Amino acid sequence: MPKPSVPDLTDALTRTWDMGRSGRSAEALQEVRALLEVAREAEDDTSIAQCLTQIGWFCLQLGHAEQGIDCAIAAKALWAQLGDTAREAHASAIYAWLLVELGLVDEGFAEASTAVSLAELADIPSILAFAVNAKAVTLMYCRQDQLVGPLLERSLALVRDTGDPWAESLYLCNLAFSQVSIAEAAENEGKVDEGRQWRERALATNDQAIAVAEACGCKWSLRTALCNGAEYYALLHREDVAGAYLQRWDALTGEVGLRENIHYLYTRGELLTRTGRLAEALEFCERAVALAEASSHADHKANTIRRLSEVQEALGNTAEALALYKRFHIAYQRQMGEMIRRRAQLVEMQLETSKLRVQAAALEEQAGHDALTGLPNRRSFDAAFKQLQGSRFCLAIADLDHFKAINDQYSHLVGDAVLQRVAGVLSGLGQHMRAFRLGGEEFALLFAGLDIQAASAVAEAVRGELERADLTDLAPRLRLTASIGVAASRGGPLTELMTVADRRLYRAKASGRNRVISTDLVEEVSLTA
Repeated sequence: MPKPSVPDLTDALTRTWDMGRSGRSAEALQEVRALLEVAREAEDDTSIAQCLTQIGWFCLQLGHAEQGIDCAIAAKALWAQLGDTAREAHASAIYAWLLVELGLVDEGFAEASTAVSLAELADIPSILAFAVNAKAVTLMYCRQDQLVGPLLERSLALVRDTGDPWAESLYLCNLAFSQVSIAEAAENEGKVDEGRQWRERALATNDQAIAVAEACGCKWSLRTALCNGAEYYALLHREDVAGAYLQRWDALTGEVGLRENIHYLYTRGELLTRTGRLAEALEFCERAVALAEASSHADHKANTIRRLSEVQEALGNTAEALALYKRFHIAYQRQMGEMIRRRAQLVEMQLETSKLRVQAAALEEQAGHDALTGLPNRRSFDAAFKQLQGSRFCLAIADLDHFKAINDQYSHLVGDAVLQRVAGVLSGLGQHMRAFRLGGEEFALLFAGLDIQAASAVAEAVRGELERADLTDLAPRLRLTASIGVAASRGGPLTELMTVADRRLYRAKASGRNRVISTDLVEEVSLTA
């Protein structure tokens, strides 16, 4: 199957994004990872950035935040490099949400604030709505519930103007969640009636989210809203309605992500516990705990264990419940330690990204040069050969004599210093010669516009300079020589010209080294004729 061209990549990425918006995130993630490799081969930075952005989002949807966060960071940096402020804001908002999923709420809030600032500069309503929503999510996790509602109302107003039901269902889900949090805070303060009013408001908002998600075919938001609705109704002791919501969840087709599955299992387990079906509740909660072990979500591991312990307690299994409560506290402590590790890892990743930005201007030049000697490398050599095709030029292959002995006797550090000295000699000899490091102690010399006699004369000058080079400051009695084979181009491929130069190089070695050979023996000419 042929690989997509750059225009095809645009169409393919539109398709994968639409797949994610319809709830086929696992399938979309698999496809976009393959597209990323194609985009990298094509050196299409815009498509690379789009792929990285989508991977970050799909990983968030599926509950693999730790896998997605480095892609979000890279996407944000690449969009900034490309000067696309709107898409940088989008990637920044995804990054902020991923940070929250990993429990790094303070960092998430700071990043979400950056996303909002970028989005306001870009002045694209849909991007701004998504960034504001991300900021609201970070505030929900900070328990700043009174601040969340106005932000989400702003997001909803922005997307209703643009007619994006997928985003509307998502923001409605989050708004309902924040309203339940406000209800809980009111109830904790003894304001029962106020809490009840907020719960009823949350039910209405969540039902609206379900209706919008159902109408636009977004199964991810729909599954989330159905599970949330089941939890909200169960807390109001309306278990029959909660059960109906989970039946609707069961009826949905398509692959279910890790995050959605865990959410469903512990919600079902909690409902079964409330209705006295404890054996079934135990089974669902055990499955939730097992799946949570594979999740990087900040709360899943601890919360699923807590729910399982509550089922064991309801069953009268006091010892098991106590063991699980202990396990819950250990999980919570580990979660705190994990957050510290992730915070340190995040700082390291951000530092690395910053370094990459500083180096970005020099990347192309570095890609064509050898890191040790600074000479152009094999990639540059191949490109230079193509440019000379159709003109008169010669090639020489130079190999340092007994270089392995230098490494063995004096150390690789001295060997590296010798290679750098050689590069200095080669760089300073004539405007008609370009030197390249092919690898190890082997160098290529290209002579543009020169015939074989003139090229051989320059190669002889190179050999003499290397023999006369004073290396005693590197090691006592250290000296260096080189063997060189020279060949004139006859318009053939690079492999053909290199074969001739290599053959003459090997003859120079066999003849005692430290010499230049630019002709073949009679028997060699007859063999290749």
